[in-house]
Amino acid sequence: MYPGFGVEAIRRAPPNNRGLAVGAYFAYLDLALSVASPLLGLTGPGAGPGSVLLASATVVLGAAGVAVWLIKASKAQ
Repeated sequence: MYPGFGVEAIRRAPPNNRGLAVGAYFAYLDLALSVASPLLGLTGPGAGPGSVLLASATVVLGAAGVAVWLIKASKAQ
C-alpha cells in the first residue's frame, strides 16, 4: 500500500513542490518504520504474537480506510 500513498502525495502536490512532497513522504515513512518495528518487537515477547498481529492489522485497516477516502476524493474531483 505504501507506494500508492507516495504516488498520491506526488499527484496532489503542486508541480513546484513535488520534490518536497516525495522527501516528506519518505522521511515520515522511514520514521514510522524505525519507530514502529522496534516497538512491535519489544511488545511481542511480553504480550504475545497475537498482540503484534492485532496491532499490525489495526494499522493496515487504518491505511485501507485512508486509501478508500483518497479514492473517493479523487473521483469527486
